[in-house]
Amino acid sequence: MTKILHKVILSSRVDRADAVDVAEKTIKYMLNKGVKELLLDETLKNKITIKNEKIRYINVKDFSKHKADIMVIIGGDGSLLRALHYFEKTPPPVLGVRVGRYGFLMEVEPEHVSEALDEIFKGKARVIARPRIVMYVENKRLPPVLNDYVILAPRLKMVHVRVSKKSTRETILNAYADGLIVSPTAGSTAYSLSAGGPIIDEELKVVVVTPLNPMQLRARPVVLDIREKLTVEVVDRDSEVYSDGIFCCVIEEGSKANIEFWDEVLFYRLKRDYYSRLKRRDYV
Repeated sequence: MTKILHKVILSSRVDRADAVDVAEKTIKYMLNKGVKELLLDETLKNKITIKNEKIRYINVKDFSKHKADIMVIIGGDGSLLRALHYFEKTPPPVLGVRVGRYGFLMEVEPEHVSEALDEIFKGKARVIARPRIVMYVENKRLPPVLNDYVILAPRLKMVHVRVSKKSTRETILNAYADGLIVSPTAGSTAYSLSAGGPIIDEELKVVVVTPLNPMQLRARPVVLDIREKLTVEVVDRDSEVYSDGIFCCVIEEGSKANIEFWDEVLFYRLKRDYYSRLKRRDYV
């Protein structure tokens, strides 16, 4: 049975001609398939040569205002995380097209985009749900993350961080470190992995707490259920907070942040190659 896609969001990196070329081919494919409305990242406006009344250019910050059937992201993991950064509401199912060096979160290579979309239109594509978490600092809600929150001490300084479980009030991490990484499942293969954190199977729903270069040898990464609510205390030094690589705010000395499960984002999966993708990280 053919699936009807009424509205599609598409974003692409624009600093590479091959990415723009893939975007243009994907747009043509979508129009030929009868998509009713194509919402394109406005950064593509002077790059795309196709003229069609079904195409609208909007700011990536406004993507979340539109209820779409699918979101296609062309580029690397940074391109994907940039688009998701502005979705406080759960975004539409995502198809990632890899045009970049690593692109661990991206599903298909450019030459297989039409095949992947054919599977989606036929309703045969498998989806996997990846959880996001959200942080509150002084009652301010930060953008939810798919990859990680990173708390960083000032340059060449260390910060005393203390992390506890709300359910039992137990302290699970208490250390001096360069900072702290808190990531849901998808982020386990990103900065957390580089910092010595574990690889989490994509079928698991967890949150990983990884200290950055801790002074104490006993301070090791901790894996908890995704529904566990956490409190992070920055004991002795103002520290910066980054949401999926984007600076958000400063946590003041003596302040606390709360972290909890937010939602799940659906990703189209055409292949079961999670562990093979990890080999991309070995490329230089």
